Amino acid sequence: MGSLGPIVRISMGLVLLTGSMLISIDLLGLVPSNDRRHLEARGHLAELTAARAASALQQSDIRGVDAVLLAALESNPDILTAAVRSRDGRLLSQIGEHETSWRPEDPLQSTPTHIRIPVFRSNRHFADVELRFRDEDAISWISTLWHSPLARFVGSVSLIGFFVYGFYLRRTLHHLDPSSVIPTRVQSTLDVMTEGVLIISKEGNIVLANRAFADRLGRSPADLMGRRAAAFDWKDAEGDPVTRNLPWERALAKGESFTGSILTLNHSKKERVILNLNGAPVLNGWGQPTGAIVTFEDVTELEEQRADLERALTELEKSRDEIRFQNEELSILARSDPLTGAANRRSFMEDVEPLLAVARESGKELSCMMVDIDHFKHINDTWGHQAGDEVIRGVADGLRTQLGDTGFVCRYGGEEFCVALPETSCAAARDLAERVRRHFDTPGFAAMPVTASFGISSLTDGATNLSALIDQADRALYFSKEHGRNRVTRFDELSNQS
Repeated sequence: MGSLGPIVRISMGLVLLTGSMLISIDLLGLVPSNDRRHLEARGHLAELTAARAASALQQSDIRGVDAVLLAALESNPDILTAAVRSRDGRLLSQIGEHETSWRPEDPLQSTPTHIRIPVFRSNRHFADVELRFRDEDAISWISTLWHSPLARFVGSVSLIGFFVYGFYLRRTLHHLDPSSVIPTRVQSTLDVMTEGVLIISKEGNIVLANRAFADRLGRSPADLMGRRAAAFDWKDAEGDPVTRNLPWERALAKGESFTGSILTLNHSKKERVILNLNGAPVLNGWGQPTGAIVTFEDVTELEEQRADLERALTELEKSRDEIRFQNEELSILARSDPLTGAANRRSFMEDVEPLLAVARESGKELSCMMVDIDHFKHINDTWGHQAGDEVIRGVADGLRTQLGDTGFVCRYGGEEFCVALPETSCAAARDLAERVRRHFDTPGFAAMPVTASFGISSLTDGATNLSALIDQADRALYFSKEHGRNRVTRFDELSNQS
């Protein structure tokens, strides 16, 4: 019905209204009842049949009675069976299975479906004519409707009224057409515009629509006349339905123009288009809004390009984050020992050199600890290289656990570790080394007995750079290895030991 023009829709509405009025009049009892006439016709037919049957019975003409009953059945399709019954209950004549169908509610009274008429002979009640009519519920409603004068009357009025109303409305609306106040050249100008244009009344109804807007809905401009502008399937940029507080409604309420409002609408081809709305209220001489004019610019392609660009930027940011994460992983791998996770020699030197320079300039302490796992080759040969790797990992974890944030742990090579201890004196470094040594020498530290030798050096020993400081600690470590292992030796003790 949405494709029907306004004149057709109004005509159909008036026809339905007229039909409803006529039916209401009938329900109020102001129209003569057809049922009463129907029952009177049945009674008249029964009396006529009884009179003819009585005439035949006067002459004892049973065949004549049969002919009378048969004629009654043939003249009225509502009669199912007919019979003449004597006073003692015998059937003198019957047409159809009368005995089976004759089941009156009251044996002494006639009903609309069971009619009995007495027959007299010589002024004596001799017999009864019985006519069995079809039940009212069994009569086809179509037949009832067709034979109903009211139904015929309503149908005729509706059919004729549809054309009469249509003709009258066409002539009337021609003079009331809001578009007639707009010159044809203005309408033509609006129709050639690629932007959709609506002129909306103060009540929110469409007064005029140009062809560009109507084409988006697959309708003609005339078909949109009088429709509510808010009744279309408007949605916001997020796809949520918008039924109230639409841009032109705000303009009508506040008397202010609007620009850049984004709404979406289903195209006639079921494609959703994105529209950029601009509009302004139409003011009367007192500055009060009497309507609004709204333009609809199709920005679907621009919005799709913008969305594509946003997606591309999102992908670029995601790729950048992935690259940064990978670079961080590579940096960690480049600076870390893959087996223990401790710093490798290169990153250790890069990180500790600045600490050494700061310590020299500020006169603060900085010590170095060299650690070597005792008899590591024997562990590999006896327990296997996998067990040896577990021991190396355990020593690295032990150094980090025992020293905490005090030192920078580095796997210097093979089974050797180097630890830088900023702001730690040589004596304090020795105490830390002793604590770590005892931790390694504790039963249960590893699957096999493990000990380690330690060498300690400090800036107070005269080293001028990190390499020299590490070399001093390594020499002290060598002394520990040569003198029984599983011990801690300070570099400044070597001169006394030698």
